[in-house]
Amino acid sequence: MASKRNHIKVFVASTVYNFQSDLNRIYNLLDGFGYDVLMSHKGTIPLDSSKSNAQICTDGVEECDVFLGFIRPDYGSGVLEKGGKSITHMEFQTAMKRNIPRFVLGDYRVAFTRSLFKDSFIIEDSTKKQINFDTISFDNCDVMDTRCVRMYNEAIKDKERPASKRTGNWVQEYYDYDAIKMHIESQFKYSERIQKLIDNSKKK
Repeated sequence: MASKRNHIKVFVASTVYNFQSDLNRIYNLLDGFGYDVLMSHKGTIPLDSSKSNAQICTDGVEECDVFLGFIRPDYGSGVLEKGGKSITHMEFQTAMKRNIPRFVLGDYRVAFTRSLFKDSFIIEDSTKKQINFDTISFDNCDVMDTRCVRMYNEAIKDKERPASKRTGNWVQEYYDYDAIKMHIESQFKYSERIQKLIDNSKKK
């Protein structure tokens, strides 16, 4: 039985390619808990024909109460110029600027790629030189776009020092929909807890 509507707006940010069926289930899960789900894939983000797609999506993040983001191997659409950011990336960065509850899940393949390169070296003239990941580019790669790893690093606040002072940097790794479902149920099942997080964020 569906829960009573709580009118808490949850924005879901994710690339869509090869993730449509999971997004449908994520929408139904959150909707069943009584949330108002803002998701571009389902067409529930308020539209304004005077604005670009990117602006419409980031405006949705600006008006939501809670942010739920997925970092996946594909970077997504909306990159209009070289070195520009995708719409999903812009949604993440908009959410991080706001003092609202954020929940982020990362595909295990993104975490694996990050770990693979994190402590890697190249050897030149028998000398080891550590690889600077920021200089590596697999942009537009169908297997793993390295810009997704940079999004992951931003989400975990990898460059903030000291690490002990980081807050809001939890990224839940997932392998399949069952893991996603477990995490969402654990965090969102009781809307009273979410409302408390929202209220506390407004005091800061």
